[in-house]
Amino acid sequence: MINKILCVIALGLIAGIAPLGAQTTPAAAPAKVKGRIIVASAAGQVTAVSTIDGTSRALKVGDTISDQTQVVTADGATAILVFSNGATVDLAANSTLKIDEFEQDPFATDLKVSDMKEEPGTSITKLDLVKGDLVGKVVHLNVDKGSEFTVNTPVGAAGIRGTTFRIVYIPDPKTGKVRFEVTTSTGVVLFKGVASGAGIRIPAGQQVTATFDYTPPSAGNPSGSVPTTPVVTSTMDIPPGEQTELDNLSTAISQAVSNAVIQQSSSPATTGAGTTTTTTTTTNSTTTTTILQEVNPTVVSPSS
Repeated sequence: MINKILCVIALGLIAGIAPLGAQTTPAAAPAKVKGRIIVASAAGQVTAVSTIDGTSRALKVGDTISDQTQVVTADGATAILVFSNGATVDLAANSTLKIDEFEQDPFATDLKVSDMKEEPGTSITKLDLVKGDLVGKVVHLNVDKGSEFTVNTPVGAAGIRGTTFRIVYIPDPKTGKVRFEVTTSTGVVLFKGVASGAGIRIPAGQQVTATFDYTPPSAGNPSGSVPTTPVVTSTMDIPPGEQTELDNLSTAISQAVSNAVIQQSSSPATTGAGTTTTTTTTTNSTTTTTILQEVNPTVVSPSS
């Protein structure tokens, strides 16, 4: 009898231990997909140039672009771009913005941009302000999980966590100077100059301004050059007039994307970029452009 009891106990222990050895490892997180960017507002001549093959096309409200694209605004032109991670960028006239990389986790629910307080999942966004003036609004990013939003310039990079900010990089061939400015309206921006090891933390209500010498482009130097050490630099409170301008631009961005909805396509996963279909409908004088794309998130946005 005792032997039988011991056998039962032993079998029970084995039965309890066996499932532990049979446990499966957690499923790997789904691979990131290319995010999508829609033109929420466009005034004047706005052009998209592929950094892969150099092809270009005029942009209008409702058009979509992805990374490896350069957006160029002509004199007097402006553009507002909404990203499928909830970020928006207002590009001023005479500006050139390269979208080097934009990837994010796939997601399954529709998200209204104006209601988003944080991004869905994680994302990697790397922009390059070649020249000009941009104002950005970025929802809370999951930096602790690997999210990244960086705006590079020829003199340094600004790391964004979730904030309203402005970056200006304007070279003037006539004066041989570059005007450079990073302004934080809300949140915090971490700026790291090309020549500096440590970053500069720019809290809300503060801005960093600098002046650099500038060598205009020439036959032997087609891109021109900027030394990494500024001639003049300062950190100060945002001037009242500029704060008002930032507030107005922030309001304009919010209005431009007020009805934008980010949707995840229900199409099955495929290799490559997938296909894009655009449909336009008009209801009560409101035009809505819907971009459907396999795998990648889709964006629905009204024209302004």
